Order: sequence, then structure tokens, then C-alpha cells
Amino acid sequence: MEYAYSILMFIFGAAIFLYGLLVMLTKDHKLIMRHWAAKMTDPKLYARQFGKVLMIVSTAPLVSGLVALIGEKLMIPAVIILIGGVIGGIVIGIQIMPKDEE
Repeated sequence: MEYAYSILMFIFGAAIFLYGLLVMLTKDHKLIMRHWAAKMTDPKLYARQFGKVLMIVSTAPLVSGLVALIGEKLMIPAVIILIGGVIGGIVIGIQIMPKDEE
């Protein structure tokens, strides 16, 4: 039970990373949920950038799980890394995603 958090974070991070890699490599915007709601001029560019953002965001649970694996006393820093990493990944993602200029 002491490794449950780390295992869950590794599985969660790997799943997000693989989904982002799949979207990025196939460049299929239909793999993105609510793809019809996004305003995109170039669907392939949008899918590639979205995949990159998902791969960046997936590093937060992976690093958090690694920190929690080091020791039980590091659970609070692991959760802080998780929350900060997801927020940081989203902020970076906003900068990466293409902007439609009308």
C-alpha cells in the first residue's frame, strides 16, 4: 500500500503521455474530445500541438510519482509537484496552442 500513489501516478501519467503521442503522431483531430467545438483553421496542426501539450502535462504525474516513490515523508511535496506541474503544463499549453486570428 505504500507504493499505491506512485503506481497510480505512473499509470495515469503514462496513459496521458500515450494518448498525447497517439494524437500527435496520427494528427487526427477526431481523437480529441469535443473536436467540433474547437475553432481550428488547420486540424493537423491543432492535433499535433494538442498532443504536445498533453505530453507536457503528463510529466507532472510522472515526476510526482517518482518523488513519492523516494520516501513516505515526501508525499506533501509530491502532491504540490502534481498540482504545480499540471497548472504549469496548462500555462505552457496555452502558449503553444495555435491562435486563430480573425
